[in-house]
Amino acid sequence: MATAAMTRLRPELRHLPLAFAVLAMAAYAQQGEGGGRGGGSIQPRIGISQSWTDNLRLSENNKDAALITTVSPGIRIVSNTGALQGSLDYSLNGITYLKTSYGSQLQNSLTANGRAEIVPRTFFVEAQASIGQQNASAFGVQAAPTLGSQGSVATLDNPNQHETGTLNVSPVLRSQLGGLASLDLRGNFSITRARGTTLGDSRGQGGSLRIAQLNPGALGWYLQASTQQARSSGLASNRNSSAVAGLNYRPSTDWAFSANAGRESNDYLSGGASQQRGFTGGLTAEWTPTPRTRLSGNWQSHDYGNSYGLSFEHRMRNSVWRLSDSRNVTLGNTGATGGVGTNYDLFFLLFASLEPDPVKRDTLVRAYLLSQGLSPDAQAAVGFLSTGPSQLRSQMFSFTLQGVRSNVTASISRTITGRLGNGLNQGDLANNASIEQRSYSLTGSYQLTPVSGLALTLSRQENVGDANRRAQLSTLMLNWNSRLGSRLSVQLGARHSRFEGVTPYAENAAYATLTQQF
Repeated sequence: MATAAMTRLRPELRHLPLAFAVLAMAAYAQQGEGGGRGGGSIQPRIGISQSWTDNLRLSENNKDAALITTVSPGIRIVSNTGALQGSLDYSLNGITYLKTSYGSQLQNSLTANGRAEIVPRTFFVEAQASIGQQNASAFGVQAAPTLGSQGSVATLDNPNQHETGTLNVSPVLRSQLGGLASLDLRGNFSITRARGTTLGDSRGQGGSLRIAQLNPGALGWYLQASTQQARSSGLASNRNSSAVAGLNYRPSTDWAFSANAGRESNDYLSGGASQQRGFTGGLTAEWTPTPRTRLSGNWQSHDYGNSYGLSFEHRMRNSVWRLSDSRNVTLGNTGATGGVGTNYDLFFLLFASLEPDPVKRDTLVRAYLLSQGLSPDAQAAVGFLSTGPSQLRSQMFSFTLQGVRSNVTASISRTITGRLGNGLNQGDLANNASIEQRSYSLTGSYQLTPVSGLALTLSRQENVGDANRRAQLSTLMLNWNSRLGSRLSVQLGARHSRFEGVTPYAENAAYATLTQQF
């Protein structure tokens, strides 16, 4: 198991953090040369964590108590203005174990997004990248991460978890056609790789062309053609292509409607063997009575199953509420859906009226979560590695209540993943027609002093498949966080987890983390 953990990511993703760091630092340097103030920042850091667990092996009968030391050098880079804009947060986690024979390992953690303006107002390149831990199976051993102020690290001996990296790159060309219409030509290239397994590996490429009326009034038209192909490891590729014509209608600033109709072809039901062609058409509506309230819905007809989405969001002065329900097709891995799954997502919405700029808001939210002793990563709906097309039904309700010194964050989510076509999927969907995942999370935090806070998180993840296959993980976490200086912070925490499934276990842990920012 230690050998698998040490297997490197494939070359395509191994240099992701370095590539994004170079781009972000170039953007920051560009701002420095321009003399702009507040255009960006580079903030290195190093974290040292010491933890103890009474069940490193996650076993009911073969417990292995251990001391775990984690050293996490990291960097956060932000560029707000200029030709290169975006943010990057990366850490390299070196993990060593004492009082056990389990070997050392390295883990990467990356969240990055960027936008480069190659030709002003004409040619852009947008990119997103992430590296994190993902479960291979929804019914294998589940384990809670060690949540820290800078991210999550999986330190326990769990063969069901794999480090998974994803990269998406989209070149965009924008132009005008004789002053009558705008042209938006977009490419899309993606790659996903998992460490120690080929399950979940995939490549995708495609593009879209959209021609829309310039300066429309209440009524405007558009034409759009798109194609997307995805190839999963060991399976035939899947392709979807469509061409539609649509109308947009905006009778007032509060209401917006859209309708489209056209033709579509795909090979989802045949497992890539043949194309099915047919009609596609849909409707979209959005109501925004105030800047703090938004209700939107969409529906689209497909021969493999209709897709839809319904979303309600309301922000008050000290709270944010969100409800969503959607169904669509995904090619490959499943994960957190519904738009909001973590503390970071909820507070990012909550602070929208305070800081409209998304890059500046990102910095504000992370600083606030650090001051409250809350992890940005708690608690996302947990997915699993998969290949082939599947239909995903996702429902989520979440809210955050913000008081003078206390906060309450809660989320409930339900995801049903069903395979499409001739059953050519790999992983859990090869043996289960559908998998239902339910996630519950409640976090309460209290600011003890201006520099310290206490947070308590209760969470449960339930997974149910065919033939009553089940897995359930319940976790209780308590964290105390304090700033020892303007750039030095400390976190003390304790965790209790109980898993019921193929190999049930109970685990208790305590940990301390010291983070120095430079």
